[in-house]
Amino acid sequence: MKLKAHAKINIGLDVVSKREDGYHELKMVMLPIELHDLIEIEPAQTASFKCTPPYRIRPEKNTLLKAIEVCRQARPFTQQFKIHLHKVIPSQAGLGGGSSDAAAIINYLDSVFKWMLSDDEKIALGVQVGADVPFCLFNKPAIVTGIGEKLSFFTIKKPLNLVLVQPHRGVSTKQAFKDLNIPSLDHPDMDQIAAALQAGDDLALYEAMGNSLQAKAISLVPEIAVIKNELLDYGMDQSMMTGSGSVVMGFSNDQTLLIRAVKDLRSQYRFVKMTKVLE
Repeated sequence: MKLKAHAKINIGLDVVSKREDGYHELKMVMLPIELHDLIEIEPAQTASFKCTPPYRIRPEKNTLLKAIEVCRQARPFTQQFKIHLHKVIPSQAGLGGGSSDAAAIINYLDSVFKWMLSDDEKIALGVQVGADVPFCLFNKPAIVTGIGEKLSFFTIKKPLNLVLVQPHRGVSTKQAFKDLNIPSLDHPDMDQIAAALQAGDDLALYEAMGNSLQAKAISLVPEIAVIKNELLDYGMDQSMMTGSGSVVMGFSNDQTLLIRAVKDLRSQYRFVKMTKVLE
């Protein structure tokens, strides 16, 4: 069976506070996009995993295998699987590539074994793998709170078209969150962002968008700021980093502009792709 594992973007991200357990309380507006990894999976006598291109994914960092083991612990089964991951979503990008792969696996196992898991049961499994996994299970626009496990879904009025550009370096999520001075961060209003998306008000959306982690990520990878300004110079309506970085998003309803930006920037950066929010 072939599974599509869709990437996500953060159209807004607010680091609200740091919890006593070391995690950060977040409030985010997250959207699924067309960009996706492809997972080929089938039952097998012996477990095997292959990745194309042949990235070195350490077993302890392999979210697909972790998702299988989390599910195996919760709902014991002996079946093994042959997996071939066709990796398209870049790493250390803020696009939830590993999380989307894990979410696709959880949904697949639920279907194969006919568990008929509730949304809450899926989320409980997903959050054991990673903070973005709960959102990626559903591929629907949502306000996401807590550490990623609380989802409030909504609908957007019209599609969003964008270009994704990643500099030559990624951003470690751990480093992005390290030693944050939370009161001094940018704290965008997620409710305003969601309301603008629901109303289809592009001007209000672009004014409200923001990311608490963007300044820190720029201090780690200054090229993020260069790309952000480049995209605005192209005539994008807005430009902002997604998640903890390092991918920068450029938004425009002008397809010609997006195509030209991709064509011009493709040779300069690690990853450049035009995509749109899933309808």
